[in-house]
Amino acid sequence: MNRLFRPFARLLVRVFFPGIAKSLDEEGQFDLRGARSNSDEIDLSRHIDVEDNGSDTTLVCFAGMAVLYAAMPKFEFRKTLAESGGVYNFVWVRDIYRAFYDLAPDGSSGGLAFYARIVADALGKLNSRHNIAIGASGGGAAAFAFSGILPIHHVIAFNPTFPLGAYCSRKNICGILLDFRKLLRKPKNYIEVVFVTLGVRYLLHRNYRIVGAKNMTNPLECYLRKQPPARATVFYSTRCLPDAQQIEQFKDIPTVFVKPIESARHNCMAELKLRGELGALIHNEIIAGLAERS
Repeated sequence: MNRLFRPFARLLVRVFFPGIAKSLDEEGQFDLRGARSNSDEIDLSRHIDVEDNGSDTTLVCFAGMAVLYAAMPKFEFRKTLAESGGVYNFVWVRDIYRAFYDLAPDGSSGGLAFYARIVADALGKLNSRHNIAIGASGGGAAAFAFSGILPIHHVIAFNPTFPLGAYCSRKNICGILLDFRKLLRKPKNYIEVVFVTLGVRYLLHRNYRIVGAKNMTNPLECYLRKQPPARATVFYSTRCLPDAQQIEQFKDIPTVFVKPIESARHNCMAELKLRGELGALIHNEIIAGLAERS
């Protein structure tokens, strides 16, 4: 991010989303930067963290572009899932460059291969019978993409942001900006959706420059590489314009199940957590996926 945008983005997050700001601080990620390194100096702990809890089920948790899991630090996400009674292994993956997992640590466009390699290595060591890719926003898009090239049996995504060009299109941005009803009734939700959509547009054009449009991953194309594709469940916010529109791309794919969440926020996971519904919802979806495979 350039020198002018970075402090402005930090200020907006601190003023309008203090919970996310606190989480970013706790994760040590509020600098909003990710310096590239030479291939022989890669610190994998910046990209992946593995927890072996002796479970037959592993959750591969892909962070969104805020480098958080469901807009919360991983210990909070873990606690939320633990409250539902489930015991899982965890593979925590994050893209510190905020390049939609397209940028490798050496600065090349080999991000997909880099993250696939380190996640595959982790899954091989855990040797679980059931692997689930889960993520929200950009993390949800990553869950779809990597399920097609890794031994993933189930995808759980919340408001995945793809295709990026459609998500942050001028038409969508105009529709969001002109949603005066939301502005008057739910101003914080309005600001969140505006901020997210403009942020996606900024990162998309940034990716065009640093990765190249032809080198950017198409999550749906990657998902469909595996035949049959993994079971996928997409939870989406019914009153968030770009997220509600994204669901149309799944209507002819029988392995993708879409489930509405009554929410005007892009970050519907945070809203579900406040309602006390998030842990049970994810746990029940995992159980449904296990039952389908048994």
